[in-house]
Amino acid sequence: MPVTVAAATFAWVAGLVAGRAHGGDRIVLILFGAVLTAIAAGTPLWQQRRATEARADAVTAARAARAAMRIALEDALDPFVHLVGRLAEAKGSDKARLRGEAIQLAVTTVAALAGAERIRVCFFILYDGPPRRLHAERFAGRAGAPTMTFVEDTSAGDAALRAINRPGWTYFEDTAIETPRFWWDAEHTYRTLLAGPVGTPDKVVGLLTLDALGPGELAQVDLILVRLLADLLATALSI
Repeated sequence: MPVTVAAATFAWVAGLVAGRAHGGDRIVLILFGAVLTAIAAGTPLWQQRRATEARADAVTAARAARAAMRIALEDALDPFVHLVGRLAEAKGSDKARLRGEAIQLAVTTVAALAGAERIRVCFFILYDGPPRRLHAERFAGRAGAPTMTFVEDTSAGDAALRAINRPGWTYFEDTAIETPRFWWDAEHTYRTLLAGPVGTPDKVVGLLTLDALGPGELAQVDLILVRLLADLLATALSI
């Protein structure tokens, strides 16, 4: 807008002066005014073209993102569907082995789809007890297995058990600002974490956690996809 206004103003001034000039000066002023007029008229058109191209790029990017998500969902869901079918027919030790495969598949898939660098995904299986406890079963992503077992009637254990009894997910954007009541490492190295229940409408089977080293690194995680995978894992473990 400033360029358009300035060019139009100077073009008007050049035209006014050209009317009083003679000879070569008049020709130069006329040409100068014509150039400024072209700039004043062309700048909005150029901006409009850029905006149109930006909208087209945004539409293309959105379509590519949807296509990528569709492929990611297909890649994530197809193995689960196949595994659930095998679990429905399995018996004895085969069923236990396939449940272990389902857990590993879940944590590996979530770690791959989360998008954060050096993320770690852990699954804690629930034992009814007494006392009730959450034991670290499998993990994927960043190196370093979780070291904590959450036991009922302890401060950390009760906090973790509350996390699986509420419908929503627990999220800490920066553990240096808001300290969580439970950690799954003896050394509190991760700065952002996300935790939620793994269960069916009738039964909770465990806790799924995501953590990353930098604050806010889990802000862009697709929670809908994570909850879907958690629900599929719960279904597999309940068969």
